[in-house]
Amino acid sequence: MIFHLLTKSEWEKAQREGVYWPESLDIEGYIDCFTKEQLIKEGKDVLPGVEKVILLEIYSNDLESLVVLEDTTESGNLYPHVYGHINLSAIKGVHEIKRSQSGTLEFSIS
Repeated sequence: MIFHLLTKSEWEKAQREGVYWPESLDIEGYIDCFTKEQLIKEGKDVLPGVEKVILLEIYSNDLESLVVLEDTTESGNLYPHVYGHINLSAIKGVHEIKRSQSGTLEFSIS
């Protein structure tokens, strides 16, 4: 299972189009995702200024696109990158996450 955070409007667009293809895919060539551990540690600060964020739980084995674990920032951490679109059939969970008073995202993943 990998995870991705996006805006509500991006999710609504994906639902209309039947596939998630963010602008970042055209710019960077891949979609940034997190492992569970990375999401818990780093995800709270993603998309600053966006009040409501959508969390996608993605079953990577069901993706039509290639997933590569790599360290593109030389941080020493391997992040899952999806090289292509995310087909909606690979999404196993969708959660709307609100920001806390301190401005961080608060969520729990089972």
